[in-house]
Amino acid sequence: MQAFDTDWHLKYAYIHLKDNWSPAPWKEDLMYFIIDWLSESKVIAVQTSGSTGTPKKISLSKKYMEESARMTLNFFGLKPGDKVLLCLPVKYIAAKMMMVRAFTGKLDLYCIPPALNPVSEWTPQLNFAAMTPAQVEKLLESEEGTGFLNRIEKLLIGGSALSNVLEEKIQSLKTQVWHSYGMTETMSHIALRKVNGPNTSDGFVSLPDVSVKKNSHDCLMITAPHIGVFDLETHDVAEFAGDGSFRILGRTDNVINSGGVKLFPEQIEEKLSAIISADFYIGSQPDNLLGERPLLLIESEPLTKNQMEDLRQKIKLCLEKFEIPKEIVFVKSFKRTDSGKIIRNKFSPSGRLN
Repeated sequence: MQAFDTDWHLKYAYIHLKDNWSPAPWKEDLMYFIIDWLSESKVIAVQTSGSTGTPKKISLSKKYMEESARMTLNFFGLKPGDKVLLCLPVKYIAAKMMMVRAFTGKLDLYCIPPALNPVSEWTPQLNFAAMTPAQVEKLLESEEGTGFLNRIEKLLIGGSALSNVLEEKIQSLKTQVWHSYGMTETMSHIALRKVNGPNTSDGFVSLPDVSVKKNSHDCLMITAPHIGVFDLETHDVAEFAGDGSFRILGRTDNVINSGGVKLFPEQIEEKLSAIISADFYIGSQPDNLLGERPLLLIESEPLTKNQMEDLRQKIKLCLEKFEIPKEIVFVKSFKRTDSGKIIRNKFSPSGRLN
């Protein structure tokens, strides 16, 4: 279905929707964005995800959004007529930028509901798609989902870190997979790392015309003049390799100060991902002696006494002594953003302590 044929950014861009324009909230969001994009305004209002605080609205320049789109089109070699997928909530930057890439690159954009399990037999072979780690994890749980992923030539995963377990599963895919680093203020990713196949990397590599460095608190600073970003200070603590690539150790918002030792929950979670199959995260709780102690929260029904003992033994084997959570809390359901990211609660929520 050809949705638009104008003399502006949407010329020759095709938007395909399953069930056409039958009513659905996600389709309304899509249409409202298109109306905003076609308006005379030079900016677009965008909402941050809210995974590390209260969601906020910021304004982004349409000109810079187009430049960011071109950067992605060039990197992935996307050309007019290529088929790309939109399966993310349109209210956030990742989905908006998928649409801008389609408009700018004259791509065929296939739109499906932004579900946690976005499997679709309706879509054709796809040249490019973007998903969250949670979506990829869910798809890999079934043959149907794995087959769907293998119908995508190039896949971009972003929004949060990848667990070691998920990275290992991705190795079996024929799809070429990249992990992205970026944020709303940078109009999606400014650095990428290859996850499988040739040229895999543990560190993110900045895209052309993007420079990164650390501030006095070891947090990443980003400069990308072509998208209007100058010395943007993040809350992400970074570690640089000799080749200029970088790893994100964790966010300063999440750091646990335990007896003077700064613990990054993200690093502890990476170690635990091999032994905990349910969704979980590391929070903290007050401690009279140390100030704070790590707290493990698991989205699950409570374990039996024997299961708990087995889990604690495994935790002792994979964590340093000062990283071991003092308590384990089982939570029926975590709060999440619309894109599926867990909203962390730094201190112990109400729930059963074991």
